[in-house]
Amino acid sequence: MHRVRAKTAIRGGAVLCVALLCGANLTAQRPAARRGWDTRPPSPQTAHSRLFTQRPATGLIEHVIIVSVDGMMPQTYLNPDAHRLKVPTLREIVRQGAYSEGVRGVFPTVTYPSHTAMVTGANPGTHGIVTNGAWAPLGVPAGAWRWYAQEIRVPTLWDLARARGLKTALIFWPVTVGARGTVVVPEFWREATGTAEDAKLNFAISTPGLLDAVAKRFPDFRAKFLPPRAEDEALTDVGVYVIETVQPNLLLLHLADVDHWQHEDGPLAGRALRALENADKQIARVIAAAKKAGTWDQTVLMIVSDHGHARTSQRVRPGVWLCEKGLVKLDENGKITDWKAYVLASSGSAYIYVKEKEDLETRKILVEMFQQAASKPGTGIRQVFTHEQIVAMGGDPEAFLALEAAEGWAIVGETKGDAISPATQAAEHGYLPERPEMRPSMLVYGPAIGHGKIEGARLIDVAPTVARWLGLKLEKAEGKPLEVPIHHAQASSDTGRVTTH
Repeated sequence: MHRVRAKTAIRGGAVLCVALLCGANLTAQRPAARRGWDTRPPSPQTAHSRLFTQRPATGLIEHVIIVSVDGMMPQTYLNPDAHRLKVPTLREIVRQGAYSEGVRGVFPTVTYPSHTAMVTGANPGTHGIVTNGAWAPLGVPAGAWRWYAQEIRVPTLWDLARARGLKTALIFWPVTVGARGTVVVPEFWREATGTAEDAKLNFAISTPGLLDAVAKRFPDFRAKFLPPRAEDEALTDVGVYVIETVQPNLLLLHLADVDHWQHEDGPLAGRALRALENADKQIARVIAAAKKAGTWDQTVLMIVSDHGHARTSQRVRPGVWLCEKGLVKLDENGKITDWKAYVLASSGSAYIYVKEKEDLETRKILVEMFQQAASKPGTGIRQVFTHEQIVAMGGDPEAFLALEAAEGWAIVGETKGDAISPATQAAEHGYLPERPEMRPSMLVYGPAIGHGKIEGARLIDVAPTVARWLGLKLEKAEGKPLEVPIHHAQASSDTGRVTTH
């Protein structure tokens, strides 16, 4: 995901601040002496769910915890000795639980489309979160991401669980600003470099009083929770506290330090190795919290990632070529004033959009330009996909073309500077999911889970699998439930719900 790559301050955060602070979240600022965080006035994110928290799931699988270790590659647990990794928790899960040797991701293989695929069972072209970056052909708002749950076009696991009366917890999960759950700590940041002042906004848009309670329990929390750099330990602090106090039926926890350091130092290299070992410790804390809460015997823990990483040494700016062709107009300060074509980049790939669908001349120029680039070495373009191919791979149906970067290259969306320049990051992602180095991870663990390999896993299969465990009906999913080994499993004839004996 690499949250700190947002180079420009997110001025648009002020809009979010006004919109949400003017709502019921203002109640979080009022004194609440001697009151627990969960008895404070509900926010818009929790008002509806609190009416339903007295109806627990039935059956022996009553709690599902999904921990996403952003960017974790399967070799982390398949061959930890090759990298001298100290990951005792992951080793134990491989020995005792179920695991995949590599999951098929979605296109593009970036954080927000991938995490939304996990919780909807749908590809990006269906669920609507087609890139990390927000649509901004004129560059405004600069650096904004697709933070808002209202942009998801299909039902999510948390929506279905809430409707069934189950308790849900969303902890820094992508695309959850405005999501409704029992506990919500949405992933959002206003500045590229987080500060204590900016973190106040995150406190304000989260479930009222929750983060204050977490900070009281864990004294180092505030120093480590400075979005976009919210450290894994701080986010796990929230998870541990919520498991012990709320005991949610569905908990989603997103940890991003591994991704950050693999961008900086490369896949399974440098500081990323220490981040992987730390993620292992945080997973152990989650398990310990469930045991302390007395819910572990009814819990399934799913550990996933959204993508892998590939090393890069060069980058290309197709937007510069668009300017040279007269398809993008800049003012004297280099700001975009008008456009006929737009590049929305995702590092390993990019979408190309045409402003006017009837603009056949622009379409012809784009096809000829990018096909020519893909046919030549040293351009950074590996291949070009048509609109029909994009739709077939589950991508954005609004895009005219898609580009995939060549090996060792990244695509950026800037329109200024040299078209080709050295890479600024050691590794990137966003390439086709078929590339082996893009494969996400998956492990499943818990008292109900047997030992074995999970074959043919896809990210879009996560939500249908969880839905089966919790007795939810995910009718618009494009994935299907995985064949995860279950101890003496039986399925309910009316819901397909898996229980154990």
